[in-house]
Amino acid sequence: MIYIEAVLMGSFATFYMDIFANILAAKKVIHPFVSTESMGRWFLYIFKGKFFHDDIDQSPKLKNEKLWCMLSHYLIGIMLAGVFLIVEKYMQFVSDNSWTSLVFGIGTVCFPWFWLLPSIGKGVMASKCENRLQILVTNLINHTNYGIGLMLWIVLVHRFFISGILMD
Repeated sequence: MIYIEAVLMGSFATFYMDIFANILAAKKVIHPFVSTESMGRWFLYIFKGKFFHDDIDQSPKLKNEKLWCMLSHYLIGIMLAGVFLIVEKYMQFVSDNSWTSLVFGIGTVCFPWFWLLPSIGKGVMASKCENRLQILVTNLINHTNYGIGLMLWIVLVHRFFISGILMD
């Protein structure tokens, strides 16, 4: 049952994050710093054993980059939701407070700051970029929205999974 909820919750929270990312980018509140194609390329190169790039935009293009960007983005969102649900199941202080899902979501910003950005050639916390602050703020806003998506799921839907209503 936790797997089904992780897929639904992670997809919902990631979709929520994406909707707001598009709205906020259109209003110039956030500033996307890497293309969909480059993100898909980064993910595909992981399967080829290449984990770090001097500049992901200069790495040779691969087939279906946009598709792999979306698939990897949602798979990561689903896996992180699954981690949250497992923690929530076994740690009482997490399950007693819906705000922990928001805090968890915001905490996922550590992944782009310390894993993604260095691996695509932008440095830890975008240290190699002139627009470093914009990138960090964009990451923080996006992952806050992921956390809001998780929190909305917990508040509006999660109780039905716990009671078994959606799984009977």
